[in-house]
Amino acid sequence: MSEPSSECAAILANVSAYLDGELEATACAAIEAHCATCSSCARLVEGLRRTIGLCRHAGTVPIPEDVRARARDSVRRLLDDRARGG
Repeated sequence: MSEPSSECAAILANVSAYLDGELEATACAAIEAHCATCSSCARLVEGLRRTIGLCRHAGTVPIPEDVRARARDSVRRLLDDRARGG
């Protein structure tokens, strides 16, 4: 795999701030222009954007009660085993 260009390296250095909306408009425009001509960076940015979206969505989905109960039981068993020296 080849080393990224200096332009790609700048994208990688700023991609988190870009996706978090922390960059100025001119920096965002530069990233978007670069991604329009660099499929590698465009794929990276889009993949991270989707991952962030999935993570945000996952935090809003309630855990079913039966899954919560099994998790609590598992934790209790682990703690009981540990308390017994196991």
